[in-house]
Amino acid sequence: MRRFFERIREPKEKITIEEKKRVPESHWFEIGKELYEKLGKVPDPLQIRAQAIVSAFRIPSFPYSSIEKKEKRGKEEKERDKIIAEYLTNIPGVWIDKEKGIISSDFRDLYPDGLPEELKGALSPDTLEIMEIEYEHLKKINPDTKNDNKADYPIHYFRLPGGVDLFMKGYKHDNPKWQKRHGKYLKRMNKIAEVICIEGLSWVPLGESLELYWSKRKFQKGDFDKLMKEAVKGGFRGLFTEIDARDESKIEMDSTELLIFPYLSDAFFSEFFKFLEAQHPKLKEEIGTAEKLKEYLVALSITKEGVLIRAKEMIFHRGKQYWAFPYITKEGKVSFKPTLFELGQHLFSDALATIKLHLIARLMAEGKIKKGPIIDYEGAGHLSSKTFFLKHPEYAMEVVLRMINELMAGRVEEGQIEQIYDVFRKPNWQEAVKEIAKLVFKKPSSNGKELLDEKIDFLETFNLDSQEIIPSDEEIEQIREKIGRTKGE
Repeated sequence: MRRFFERIREPKEKITIEEKKRVPESHWFEIGKELYEKLGKVPDPLQIRAQAIVSAFRIPSFPYSSIEKKEKRGKEEKERDKIIAEYLTNIPGVWIDKEKGIISSDFRDLYPDGLPEELKGALSPDTLEIMEIEYEHLKKINPDTKNDNKADYPIHYFRLPGGVDLFMKGYKHDNPKWQKRHGKYLKRMNKIAEVICIEGLSWVPLGESLELYWSKRKFQKGDFDKLMKEAVKGGFRGLFTEIDARDESKIEMDSTELLIFPYLSDAFFSEFFKFLEAQHPKLKEEIGTAEKLKEYLVALSITKEGVLIRAKEMIFHRGKQYWAFPYITKEGKVSFKPTLFELGQHLFSDALATIKLHLIARLMAEGKIKKGPIIDYEGAGHLSSKTFFLKHPEYAMEVVLRMINELMAGRVEEGQIEQIYDVFRKPNWQEAVKEIAKLVFKKPSSNGKELLDEKIDFLETFNLDSQEIIPSDEEIEQIREKIGRTKGE
């Protein structure tokens, strides 16, 4: 340990990021600031509910520190935290294509020639090994390739509260050729992970995709199923999980398969608009009408009418393929940064996924599950919005609550879209809390042949009562009045 400390105290020549490519350090903070300025000084009821849930879950509200627990931090740990922050977590990223809004926080883009020696000495051995594998991976790829299957995808590194290391890895699903070409590097990384997140199927409830990938031939396409099987074959004995909670098993309010916006009556958008009027009036004012709400929802859907399809353009750079999910402005134009109009299933799913990642990190930090690297595999189009939401958990929670129809979609009877109207009219916030806190884990059996349920109830683990987390309507009004008097509004 003494030799380790001497190594991080005597830095080698620092590797710097090209100034013209460096994203300003305040980038993510300024975006969050702009959003909250638009929402005004007095929070809407929905915002207060989001604050209450974030506080009860003891996850951060805004950009946060990833330091270890105070009682575990000696002089060496403090120095380690400082170095990781300086070289990685305090750097918003680098521009891959400024005109198209492509930002990367892939460490291979921050440091194309390899990690600084000082940083190597500060990272945990497991985290460093994952990074070194990805550098090795990239060296085997032609930097000038424009081939979808040959190119790699970015991997974004985060250090969540409690010093939990997270890697979000872009993955080309529905393409066995990509998995076959790149899988040997993923297999080596997966052996090191303690939790592997797999993007689930949208037409089945949260958590069921894992078993389908594992044991049902119909769902084994040689992508996620092979990724999981090879991880276990390679020695992974941690936990598999799903965190992207899209559930179209009962009703469809967006589209991920047919790429056609589903038929929804005018009543749906009218009830949704009334919900925002009661719970999020400032957003309702910005939207304007139920007809405009429909326009935004269609534009942000995964359909031919959506901005994703219209604005989707792959960028190839140094052997990797990049693209970002576009946001939308009040005028209906494409934006590459959040604008306040964060709606639709895709952004809902990304926002909820980041909340669940924070919950998993807390379980690790508190010693409820084994602490170690988390690797989240999901289509590369999710990286941009998840990167923002990870840094602004409270705003992510607001996006989840404003899309309460998607959150509660699995609670209705099949085909009964009218039951979602009741969700809009009388939202059950206590049940919503349970959906947000729901975590599903599967553990490989000792012989590696089957998946076993690993039941971990987040609310029960931390002795949280969903009935006590959300303030009553009367309490919310008192909070708003008090804030209004303080702020002079």
